[in-house]
Amino acid sequence: MQENYFMGLDGFVWFTGVVEDRQDPKRLGRVRVRVLGMHTEDLTKIPTTDLPWAHIMHPVTNPSMQGLGDTPTFLVEGSWVVGFFLDAVEKQQPLIIGSLPGYPQSVADTSKGFNDPIGKYPSSSITHSDHSTKESDVNRLARGLTSETHKSLIRRRKNRFASPTTVGAPDTSIPTAGQPGLSNSQDFSTATKDGGKWSEPNPKSVAQGTNPYPSSLYPYNHVFESESGHIFEIDDTPDYERLYKEHMSGTFEEIHPHGTRVVKVVYDDYEIVARNKKIVINASKSTAASGLDLTVNGAVKQKITGDYILDIGGNFIRRVGKNEIVKVGAGGSGNMETEILGSYNINVNRNYIATIGNGANEATDGNLTVTVTGKEERTINKTQDITVLSDISVTSLTASISQTAFTDFNITGLSTMNVISAGTTSHGSSGDVTINYETSLSETVGSGGITQTTSGSITESYGSMVTSITGTTVYNYTGDATFKFTNAYKRKIDGDTFVDKEGGKVDHVHPVSPARTSGTDPVT
Repeated sequence: MQENYFMGLDGFVWFTGVVEDRQDPKRLGRVRVRVLGMHTEDLTKIPTTDLPWAHIMHPVTNPSMQGLGDTPTFLVEGSWVVGFFLDAVEKQQPLIIGSLPGYPQSVADTSKGFNDPIGKYPSSSITHSDHSTKESDVNRLARGLTSETHKSLIRRRKNRFASPTTVGAPDTSIPTAGQPGLSNSQDFSTATKDGGKWSEPNPKSVAQGTNPYPSSLYPYNHVFESESGHIFEIDDTPDYERLYKEHMSGTFEEIHPHGTRVVKVVYDDYEIVARNKKIVINASKSTAASGLDLTVNGAVKQKITGDYILDIGGNFIRRVGKNEIVKVGAGGSGNMETEILGSYNINVNRNYIATIGNGANEATDGNLTVTVTGKEERTINKTQDITVLSDISVTSLTASISQTAFTDFNITGLSTMNVISAGTTSHGSSGDVTINYETSLSETVGSGGITQTTSGSITESYGSMVTSITGTTVYNYTGDATFKFTNAYKRKIDGDTFVDKEGGKVDHVHPVSPARTSGTDPVT
């Protein structure tokens, strides 16, 4: 640069022109401009490649240093620009200070200069925004009611998740969790409660068709839209102030006038937090249903490497459509503790299986009731101890009770013991039977009598014996019978005495009559 030369020394030569090339080999954001009144539209005389490269003037909010600030690369082929030449004499150093919107009258003519050589701008229709010729270059979203014709807004209204507004229209509203019905519960209703549905808020937070519909008012909506259709809006429309950001795919974020935020992701969503994250939801207390509604039409996975603490001030209600699997101590060991200050109800419609590795302790300060409508089986590989401080009652209402011991079977009663049967009572033993009574034994038998049968002998020992028989007494001895009385033998007979000896048998009579010390001699 010439010493003591500065921009404007030779005066300013202003120009208006059209951008025809933005593929700057130096990647400085420069564009080639065909200048009105200086260059011809005849491409054979001055082709686009012969046009000078024009620099872009940045605002003071853009440092233009070391990659900082906004990139100067958004002018497109066909853009009308205004600027001046840094070299007023040679006019080979154009500087662009701004662009000029207008009303394109026709599509680009690629055979002439002052046009987009590619033929993209202007065109009869831009796919993403639907802009056409003879229409203002200002974005439709910034021009008031025309915003409703912008393809992005039409797409958003069409793809809303919402309840149908016309008969036959599909219901795409979002269902929420409901309360399951419980068939065996003391504290909750037995009926299933529907969680209801909610609809995605309308764009701009007002339902379509509202009259007047609050479209963004010109000139308050400040819109940025890229070539592919990315959009950013800063809407200062009075009473309808909004912020809006949209990706060309349809993923968007909108903040409504009252601060409501709507985020919609049409594909995958990733969020990574390197440290802590805190979330608070101050739900409205005007309705019990307010708070957080989470609906996932698929699987949910949570992996927590530290503690998981869940503090619920109200009810905790859970409905599982299929199986539920819980493993405590998956890392090797761990305990599970549950404290219930009220009732605990469990209803299992099929099998209930419990496996305990070590011991199990159950304690209750009240009653324990167990009802089994089917069969109950218990297998205890070691000792079973049952200690009851009061009475034990075992009742079989329709069938028998069986107890089997493969070794000893002991029953001990420290007080009275009663065995009562409304039917037959049987006692059997494959070994010896020993019955010891430390005090008295009392037996009372009804009209059925007593029958004793043994293939061996019977030995009975008494301190004293009193037998009272009110009916007939018959003794049948198939072998010899010996009656031995160590002391005195007395027999009192109030009636006749008969001795019926079968024929052929011999009487054995003492040859000498026993000595008598008193009484009457027997009659021979």
